[in-house]
Amino acid sequence: MSARRNARPAVKVGAHVRFRGVKWQVAALSGQTVHLVGPDGGGEAVLTGYLFADPGFSVIGADVPQAAPQ
Repeated sequence: MSARRNARPAVKVGAHVRFRGVKWQVAALSGQTVHLVGPDGGGEAVLTGYLFADPGFSVIGADVPQAAPQ
């Protein structure tokens, strides 16, 4: 089985994400919970569904998926 090309960005430990307008670093993954560390050193645990549903959510530094051709 080969790796998928042009796969969507993955949230993994060490990745930087934008959530609620703030840049966070992913510190740990536990089941459906993502543990984030903010720029001020404070942390927060967020359910993945809530994280991904945020309209401003993005994985920083990841390529934006291209729209399907019309």
